[in-house]
Order: sequence, then C-alpha cells, then structure tokens
Amino acid sequence: MNQQQFSTLRQHHLLATLDERQFEHIGAASQLIVLDAEQMLFQRGAPARHFYIVIDGQMKLCLQSRGGNEKIVGLMGSGQAFAEALMFGESRTFPVTAIAVMKSTLAAIPNAEYLGTLRASNETCLRMLADLSWRLHAHIREIEALSFENAKNRVVNHLLNLAGNAGVGATSVTLNETKQSLAARLAIKPETLSRTLRTLTDEGSIHVDGRNIRILDMARLRQPA
Repeated sequence: MNQQQFSTLRQHHLLATLDERQFEHIGAASQLIVLDAEQMLFQRGAPARHFYIVIDGQMKLCLQSRGGNEKIVGLMGSGQAFAEALMFGESRTFPVTAIAVMKSTLAAIPNAEYLGTLRASNETCLRMLADLSWRLHAHIREIEALSFENAKNRVVNHLLNLAGNAGVGATSVTLNETKQSLAARLAIKPETLSRTLRTLTDEGSIHVDGRNIRILDMARLRQPA
C-alpha cells in the first residue's frame, strides 16, 4: 500500500479515531482488492463479512432484475465506505450488488476484527461517537447551504472546504471523487459544474487540471459573489 492509499484509509471516519496500535491491527487483517471496470465485488444476498473503503476509482451499488434491468442506488468514490452499517444491524447479507464503474482499488475490512476492536475499548467508542456527531452537524450545515446557495457558491464553498485553513495566497486541492459524483453531491447537473469551473477559471480564480485544482487567490475566492 502506497502513502496516498494509506492516507485515504487513515483519514476515513471509521478509522481516524483508532490509535496507532488499533489501526495497525485492523490494517493487518484487511485486504487490498483491485477490480477492473464492470467487475463485480459482491452480489446481493452474499454473506456480509467485510465492509469496504474505496481508495481510488468508483463503485456502484445497484439492484438487478432477472430481466437484466439495473437500478443504481449509490455511487461510492475515493474515501467513501459502504456496507459498514451491516456490522451494527441484524442483517448478515448484502442487500445490493457492488460493481466497479472503473478500475478501482478497495480495502476490505473484516467486520469481526473491527467490532472486536470497538468492544475492547470504551474510549475508542466514545471518540468515534464524538467524531460522528461532529460530522453529522457538518452535513446538516452542508444541506442548509445547498438549500439556499446558488450553483457557483456551492462549488466555491466546496473548494474552500477542501482548502481548509489555507491563507490568502495560492493553494492546491484535489477532488476526491469524479466530477459527476461531486455534481450529484452538490445537487447540480454535471454540465453546470463544468460551466461553473470554467467561469471561475475565466475569472482567474482557479486553474483546473483534471481532479487537481489550483486556487490562484484564496482571498478573491472568499469574496461574496
């Protein structure tokens, strides 16, 4: 596992609150899985013994009919986890089928090892609950922003959130998901996202190179539209 892959796992909220010993234990019990585009990871009804974190690429969670029709219920990009909720419920089988949209790398984390780590440490459970509570409030604020902000402001706010505590000069950020997935999360159309990024580029606020975005002037980007 390279440094970027390690960082993606370490930053995920299900692993970020583990101490180093716990994280190393979970890491040693986990598997790295590489899938080609359209390769199936698991099928609906299969035993759910692992949950998964996408390191890079994209996975689709879908329902398939006998006639071959498919309904996508979720798209999971880099840094996102899926099937983790099954650990805490009564269901022991996957309710959907998971298929790679493109070549993808995943970490398969065994439920038994992860739950064993939580059961062994009340302190770890409390740290995780605190972190999840903070993230829930952040998502509520994000939903409120999406309800009242126009498309441009949504994109700008997302870039500023990625930049974090960067100063007033230039800084670089990386989109951790496809532009299609980002557009869906920001509740705008993909073409609207592309048009907004072009507008910000024409204004001299950013420079786009694939998923890498150079913010040329943080102070300017923070100015109200």
